[in-house]
Amino acid sequence: MKRLVLLATLLAFVFGMAASAHAVKVEASGAWAVEFLFTDNFDMQKDSGDNQGDFNVYQRLRTQFDFIANENLRGVLATEIGSTSAQQRWGGQNYRFHDRFNGINVRRAYIDFAIPGTKITNRVGYQNINLPAAVGGGSMILDDEVAGVVTAIPVIDELSVVAGYARLYDYDNTNNVSGTENTSVDAGVLILPVKLDGFQFAPFFMYAYAGEAAVNQMAVNGETWGLTTPGAFSAAGRNVYWGGTSFTMTYFDPIKVMADVNYGKVSGRLDADDRSGWMFDLAVDYTGFDFMTPELFFAYTSGEDSDVTDGSERMPTLNARNWALGSFFFGGDTLLQGSKGYGTEQTGFWALGLSLKDISFLEKLSHTFTVMYAKGTNDKALIGNAAIQYGQTLTEEDHIVEVDLNTKYQLYEELCLTLDLGYINNGYDKDKWRVANPNLDKNDAYKLSTGILYQF
Repeated sequence: MKRLVLLATLLAFVFGMAASAHAVKVEASGAWAVEFLFTDNFDMQKDSGDNQGDFNVYQRLRTQFDFIANENLRGVLATEIGSTSAQQRWGGQNYRFHDRFNGINVRRAYIDFAIPGTKITNRVGYQNINLPAAVGGGSMILDDEVAGVVTAIPVIDELSVVAGYARLYDYDNTNNVSGTENTSVDAGVLILPVKLDGFQFAPFFMYAYAGEAAVNQMAVNGETWGLTTPGAFSAAGRNVYWGGTSFTMTYFDPIKVMADVNYGKVSGRLDADDRSGWMFDLAVDYTGFDFMTPELFFAYTSGEDSDVTDGSERMPTLNARNWALGSFFFGGDTLLQGSKGYGTEQTGFWALGLSLKDISFLEKLSHTFTVMYAKGTNDKALIGNAAIQYGQTLTEEDHIVEVDLNTKYQLYEELCLTLDLGYINNGYDKDKWRVANPNLDKNDAYKLSTGILYQF
């Protein structure tokens, strides 16, 4: 009942604002998706009882309302029905017969305004922060909604300065009893986007401090993201640093080159608390064809060594919600749940692939074909450690080969029908992994995803 009251209140507020059009203008946009998904062996195991030959239907509704006072001031409210796979699944939490939940969540809520008489813009509130990234669809370090303040200052036509502060976590901000100090995780970021003729790059630096109590509570809740190590780490506070740049070159059109370099480091009380690593990716597109865009891509992330007492050699991360290569093993599916999805446990690999993007010989119909080989950079000695997970983490003894064919038909300008086909050839070393799991029997993974996507 509370959820229904919240929804009714929200709709009344929206329609009330629309009726007062002389004060503000309301614009709505969104992405509504329904997916019919057939999967087999998503966990890369044979007859494990998990995602074996499953058929499920998923639905997610994302809607954003912009309350525009003028070109220099607006408020943004974005909602989402179906934030998790359980909430998206027909028959699950949101869409169960005669027991409807239909939980509506606030996805974004912020004020966007310019300082009068200047071109300095500010966003204050719960918003998306995506660190610079040219390859993969988003940053591998941070691409998610956070509560914070972001200010963009144009310096000259070719250079801007973007500065931000975010509070990522605060589990207890009201209880001052002993032992509850340093309960937050705070971050500051500085980005310098540069745009030249045929070149763009955006160097950045971000610092975060995770308080001791916050680290301890996150460990209890299993919410440590990619800041901890595979060893016996302490619950002490953490200093975290990141730096890097994105790069895009179109100077030699029709050849387009995109690349990213990121480095991150965590420092704690013990050697086992420390974590540092880096990533590099590169993609080269040829845009000279009318009927498709070929792309050759490569990515490398540093992996763990065999010694867990000196910390981790993988790059610390927060949440890489949209980063992906291909559309199956690392994420990147067209709709909702048609990929394994990228997570911190997958860090430590190199990948090489070829995509033929936007192949189109008929009006409104397009295809993307991808083939990719990926191999681990993590030491095989860590098999059995909780930070190294079969079916997710690749060691130096493991590889996968992925083949994807994704199709879109544009039924209307705002509505498309989709069909994704995916296959992963399982190259995990079964003998090595059976030391930790004697009953392991590996298998290849398959998917068929079809559905509709309404974007307005």
